[in-house]
Amino acid sequence: MRTRPCIADELWRTAVGARIAEHAQPVALSDGVLLLRVPSSVWAHELSLLASEVCGRLRERGVHARELRFRVGPVPAVERPPERRLSQAVPVPKELPHELARTLVRVADEGLRAAIARAAASNLAWQAVARPAPAQPISEAQRAARAPRSVAAETSPSDRTSTASRAAPRGTSAGGPDRSR
Repeated sequence: MRTRPCIADELWRTAVGARIAEHAQPVALSDGVLLLRVPSSVWAHELSLLASEVCGRLRERGVHARELRFRVGPVPAVERPPERRLSQAVPVPKELPHELARTLVRVADEGLRAAIARAAASNLAWQAVARPAPAQPISEAQRAARAPRSVAAETSPSDRTSTASRAAPRGTSAGGPDRSR
């Protein structure tokens, strides 16, 4: 026998969003503690990090949840209307530029030549349809960030010997007796 859910499916989906609603199902609500069924401990951990936000969204919609608890188990698929898919009309292939057509004549295999010509014509058509990204001005900071600076002077090994240690005789340290023994 199917029991009535503790939170209506539509209310749950609008409160938490489609991604969470597909991976978490409200099971019980008792004394402000909402028990959720999740498919894995990873989802339980992720939702525990979002608990205050989820509870706040539910409280805004009249569900008095102050804490979340989790049970790992199979989550049934969410019943929802099919998504509307957007499609674009395929643009009419463009005529190849003369330079490209002359270059294609050098391809010996006729089938390969025709395939390249079709692909190039289709690509040119899609490029005409696609909107180019708006040009953004480049600031000096961006320009400087792109070009690596030269570190040639900074990479040479430093001279670690002081003038005093170079002048000292062997077996002594900076002119004094050698105490390393």
